[in-house]
Formats: sequence, C-alpha cells, structure tokens
Amino acid sequence: MAFPSDFIERLKEGNPIADVVGERVSLVRAGNDYKCVCPFHPDNNPSMYVHPDRGFFKCFGCGAGGDVITFVMMYDNLPYYEAVKMLAERANLDMPVDDSFNNKEHRLKVEQKKRIYEMNHEAAKFFYAQMRSPDGLRCRRYLMETRGLTPETINKFGMGFAPNSWTALKNHMMGLGFNEEELVAARLISRSKNDTKRTFDFFVDRAMFPFIDLTGNILGFGGRTLSNDERKYVNSADSPVYNKKRFLFSLNFGKNSAVKEHRLLLCEGNLDVISLYQAGFHNAVASCGTALTPEQAKLMQTYVKEVVICYDSDEAGQKAADKAIGILEQAGLKASVIRMKGAKDPDEYVRKFGTAAFRLLIDNAEGAAAFRMGKAKAAQDLGSESGWLEYKDNAVRIIADLRSPIERERRIKELAEELKVEPETVSREVAQELSKRRRVFQKKEQQSQLRNDFWRDNVNKEKYAHHGAATAEEFIIAYLYSNPDYIKQLDGLPPEKFVTDFNRRVYTFVTERMRADGDWSISAMNEVFSPEEIGKILTITEKVRDEGVSFEVANDSVEKLLSIKEKKPASAYSDEDMRKLFGQ
Repeated sequence: MAFPSDFIERLKEGNPIADVVGERVSLVRAGNDYKCVCPFHPDNNPSMYVHPDRGFFKCFGCGAGGDVITFVMMYDNLPYYEAVKMLAERANLDMPVDDSFNNKEHRLKVEQKKRIYEMNHEAAKFFYAQMRSPDGLRCRRYLMETRGLTPETINKFGMGFAPNSWTALKNHMMGLGFNEEELVAARLISRSKNDTKRTFDFFVDRAMFPFIDLTGNILGFGGRTLSNDERKYVNSADSPVYNKKRFLFSLNFGKNSAVKEHRLLLCEGNLDVISLYQAGFHNAVASCGTALTPEQAKLMQTYVKEVVICYDSDEAGQKAADKAIGILEQAGLKASVIRMKGAKDPDEYVRKFGTAAFRLLIDNAEGAAAFRMGKAKAAQDLGSESGWLEYKDNAVRIIADLRSPIERERRIKELAEELKVEPETVSREVAQELSKRRRVFQKKEQQSQLRNDFWRDNVNKEKYAHHGAATAEEFIIAYLYSNPDYIKQLDGLPPEKFVTDFNRRVYTFVTERMRADGDWSISAMNEVFSPEEIGKILTITEKVRDEGVSFEVANDSVEKLLSIKEKKPASAYSDEDMRKLFGQ
C-alpha cells in the first residue's frame, strides 16, 4: 500500500529516529549525531551512526541503512505496512484506510483542503478590513511610521490586523457558516487545553501577513505582535494545506525576479522580505518559524543556482547562516553571506542606508569559505600560540571542504599570506587533511566491502561483473536524487541502458516518481524495496556528499552508459556473423 507523502512526513515527525533507535539500542552522542553497536551484524566497535538532522541511520560495517521505517522493519522483523502501523500508533496517528485516488477518504481530504483555502481567504479579508477600521489605526501606524512601509506595499502583501480580542475572528467566521472544528483544523482558532469546550482566536493584536503559495492559495498566516507579548512573531501551525518545512514566504512574488537575476536573497523574517521588496529587491524570501530546511533548499534550487544569505548580524543570525550554508550546498546551491555593519537586520539596514548601499552588500557578499574562515578567525585570539594554531587548523579544514581546485588554491595563498608562511606549507597541510579524509572514507568503504556475502551478493550482485558501468549508474542516481532538476537531462537515457538490474530498478523508480511529481524519497522507497536494498540505495545517494559527485561526473557517467554496446545473444548471430567472429 502506498501511503500519502504528507502522512509519512507526519509519521517521521512524530517518531524522531534517534528516539526510536534509542528505545531499542544504546546510543552514544557523537557530535550532532549518535553512534551505537550495530544490531544487524556481529559488531564489537560502534559502527552504526544515527543522523537526527537528516533522518536516517547508516552502518559502515554491514551496510544497513535507511530511515526510521527501515529501521523498525529490520529490527522488529516487520513488513512495511506493519512497521508504519507500529510507528503510527507510537505517534498517535490514524492510519490512512486507502490511498487510491477515487476512494471516499481521498475525496474528503480534497474537500477539507478546499474548505480550508476558503476559510483562509475569508480570514485574510477580515484581517484586511480590520486594518482599515478605527481599531486598526495602531497597526497602520506601526507598519507605515515605525516600519516605513507604503500603502502600496501593504496592499501588495495583503497585510492586515488581528484585533485585540480572543473571539473576533471566530465569531466572524462562524457567522459565515464555518464551524469550530473546521476553524481548529485550519489553525485559525485553538482549543483550550484546560477546557476543551472553549476555543479562542489563534492570532490576537498582531500585524498579519498571509502565506501565499505559487498558485495564489492562502496556506496560513504570520503575525507580528503590537503589544508586549514575548512571542514577537507567531506563525500558523502545520495544517492539511500548510507545512512550514516546505514553504518560503514571498516565493510567489520572488520566483520570476530570481530567475532573471539568477539568485535568491534568503532572509530570516517576513518584514525583512517586505522591506527589501519595497526597496526594489523582488527576489527575497524567508522561512517562517523554522530554520532553513532541506525541503526549502530544494525548492530554491528549482529556480536558481545561487542564494545570498541575508540573516541578522547578531551571533544567533550568523550561527544560523553557517548552518544554512551546509543545507544549501547539499542541495547543489552556491551560498554567500552579506556582512552588515550598523544595523541588526536587512529591514533596518535598507531603511538606514538605502537601496544602493544594500545592493553593494549583495554584490560584495562573502562566499561560504570566506564567511566560515572569518568566523573561525573571530573565534580565536591570534596573539596566542594556541589561538593561532586553532585558527590555522580550522582554516585548513575549511579549505579542504572546497570542491573547486581553483578556489582552493586561491584560499591557500590568502591563508599563507595571513599566517606569514609559504603557500607550499599551507598546501601540504591541506593535502594531508584531504589524505586523512580519503583514508577515513576508504576505511569505511573497506568495512562496507568486507560485509558478509549475504549483504554483498543479494543487493547488487551484478556490480562485480560490471564494476565500471555499475559505478556510473550509481553516480547518475546519486546526482539525480540530490538534484531533481537534472531529470531534464535524462530524456535520452532510458532505464534499458542500465547494465545492472538493481540500479535499473532504482533509476526507474526515481525517474518515474519525479516525472509524475510524486515522492521519490527513501521513505517512499520502503514501499517497493527491501530493507537490505534501502541500505544500498542510501549508500548510493550519499555519494554526492561523500565523494563530491558533480554535474560533470553525472554527465560523464551518462555518456559512459550510452556508449556501451548491447551484446547480441548467441541465437541472434547469423552463420556469417559466427564465421567473422571466429575469423573463418
């Protein structure tokens, strides 16, 4: 049975992988991740790692890997459906009855979403009207006088005002024929935890910003307090139509400009985006109530190849920028970071110094490496020997992270000049760091290769007879998985060109799902691939991260497969062919 992708997402959110694995085996913290003795093969030293941020586990001893569903299938020896059912019960989720297009439940979901869109539209009209009422004067003054927004900008973004009342929106919406249960489902009102019969407005005394998708539907709202509420910003909770991990504020306005300018400006807050839009920067977007997610990065990658991070200048903002760089680069995007002085955020900066000054910030934005090296330098006292050495070691690791040999060489020369040493000295240290990483990777690969014959022979047993072709197939799958836009380049590569049956099945699954705008994630693969196969697939998809599979490598791999000539079966040879074959 194929489950709806939104159900699987809720299932995984309700079952954090570290919690589920930790209930069955003993986990030890390893940086941001966890490690443990693998329960799937005889293991003396911890060889299995759990990555909470990325939602998967991987053993470098036996090759097992996958998401939380895969782990439960393997550990509890359950088929896919039963594993999902167990996790649904753990997260108090109702199991979907059927996912076929024409069933009753599906129609009800479609109707519910349509109803929520209607409610959000009416709520936006209500907030809009309240802004223009006498009670909305405070909100108008805040937006126009305090934040410097024009009436045209306020109208452009459909801004409004949630009055200082716990029932104003509820009463208005119920007067239009909507009931309390519907309003709760739309996250427009909330139910009291102490008295479940009592409901109240979710947004109270706030400047309101509708969240609009690419088709013009209103998914939810963000609200900025106009009082002393400690929660400065409040955003809609996830609903049947809104998922904060997959939404970018103002992408509906920014995508066309982004395509023309070949880059997006990524901000932290809604008002930063609106202020920049008013100043002429129409390609600004923001995540709402969440740090940048891989899903949002993939969404940006649909339109641009470069993202300029315009986060707050304080320590928290710079820390978030550092984290965002990794997520953007993982999605194949070039990341750079602006450096603001004299203002805490883009909104304040553009109002204080003007459009031209902010344009200069963007044009001079630091690349990811320069930003990270600047942070590494600022964190140390270079006057002390220990601080100097710590900075040097961190800078070498940052340079080793660079994929471009040209940029790496440039950074080596800059660091050598800064440290007052010869470039060859820095170059040797970078080479040593890369060599160390290769040894670590090779050791992991050797551990994986040394797993017993059951694992090796029953996943892609044809690989060892067609190693070159199978490796090319894996590179294509790896790059495509992380860069779905690459599907456009693969019209001329049918699955039949894949030499190994296993890779052909994976390639067919991913390409068919992508072309049907479906779900090609590891979670979706659990439906049709065994846990052992999922581990192998995960190893393949991680090649982009572990081995730096690039666009050029993927293209070379495509050419390799296309150049392989299909062998004729013996029965297809004529007598004349046979005579030529044996030189007769």
